[in-house]
Amino acid sequence: MKTLVIVGNGFDLAHELPTKYPDFLEFCKRVFPVYENAEGRGVHLYQQEYLFDWDFNKEIKEKLESAYSSRRKITTKENVSQIEPSDLKLNEMYTLIKDNIWIQYFLPIYTDRKKNGKDGWIDFEGEISEVIQSLDADMHGLSQIYNIEDIVYNLSNNFLEEIYADYIDAAQPINPINNGFSEGVSFKKIRDRLLSDLNRLIRGFEIYLAEYIEKIEIRVKSPDIDKLEINKVLSFNYTDTFSRQYKIPTRKEIDFFEFIHGKADINNTIESNNMVLGIDEYLPDDRKNKEVEFVAFKKYYQRIYKGTGGEYKKWIEEIHRGYMASLDAEANCRRFLEYSMMRNDLNEAGKWLVKSFARRDDRNSNKHNLYIFGHSLDITDKDVLKDLILNDNVYTTIFYFNKDVMRQQIANLVKVIGQDELIRRTGESTKTIEFKQQQDMVDI
Repeated sequence: MKTLVIVGNGFDLAHELPTKYPDFLEFCKRVFPVYENAEGRGVHLYQQEYLFDWDFNKEIKEKLESAYSSRRKITTKENVSQIEPSDLKLNEMYTLIKDNIWIQYFLPIYTDRKKNGKDGWIDFEGEISEVIQSLDADMHGLSQIYNIEDIVYNLSNNFLEEIYADYIDAAQPINPINNGFSEGVSFKKIRDRLLSDLNRLIRGFEIYLAEYIEKIEIRVKSPDIDKLEINKVLSFNYTDTFSRQYKIPTRKEIDFFEFIHGKADINNTIESNNMVLGIDEYLPDDRKNKEVEFVAFKKYYQRIYKGTGGEYKKWIEEIHRGYMASLDAEANCRRFLEYSMMRNDLNEAGKWLVKSFARRDDRNSNKHNLYIFGHSLDITDKDVLKDLILNDNVYTTIFYFNKDVMRQQIANLVKVIGQDELIRRTGESTKTIEFKQQQDMVDI
């Protein structure tokens, strides 16, 4: 029997790490004034205006204060004056989020939700999906189907329409400019900027996680996880929280962990970054293999392109092979037992009856435990979750933080495996899925 643990972002949150997308946006809001505030403003004003009411890690706030106090005015090769602190990684991050179309898109949505009394939650992947689907739908419109190189005349997404308004207006035949010649903007140009800025966003998020979040001291531990004898951890996170807090077997770490969405590494570049931040497949079966203009935004593509998430499939194959072998052995034993009894050869039948129980024990040894902690079971991870949960020799325990979280997990699991499978696998006689409230974290 083997034990696999899946961890999602709720695992990091349970360990009091600010790894949510809104946490990153709040951090970005404090980075911008380090570089963009007028000269002459003292660090105490920055601290009072941007850090005082910010409920965040003290050490990280002090790093931003230090960056602000060390900033200096420099002149670039283009004779442009700009402010640059001594914090090189923060400087890199600022260049990645400055004028980034996705940051420009996310921040107003997040701010508006907080202002309206909501918690300000924003799902980057969901929002990205909406934008990409709208652009795809505009290109494959009902009245006319365009090619990726064609000029855009209308955009259904309000944000994109505002960003590219001048280009679209200029491209209209009734409003010629530049002596009647205008390039306008193509679907390809918009797509390429969205993809380029997504890669810049991912690298900026990587710096936030690796340079700031992973340096926070963790002071709590989960008793649910701590007591398990674990063979493998499949992490949907970019951080290495698990190995910082929990014991691992005396084996190579690469055999124990699988970072299916990549791992944050401060030494990366945009090109070497392997973090997956993509969207689910939204096209129907008759279109998804033909219309691939926006495939680079999709999770499955990014996993392949960035070389993540391949090892877990080997583990699934091992689970399946062991289970099928035990089923075959038990079936052969049962057939020989029936044959022996038919011939009244009870001695031989008795021997095979003993073997059949041995095979049954062998079959039980091929059963495995899957524990899911801090994962919402969102449909964007359907391909991975379904492969693991829909094994009859895998018993899945899904930890939930509270009843609201459990309700959402159940609803998401219906989308992942279907209601019939969920009903069957949570029934007493055919139970392979169990929901369990996680215990309170304990201080270290």
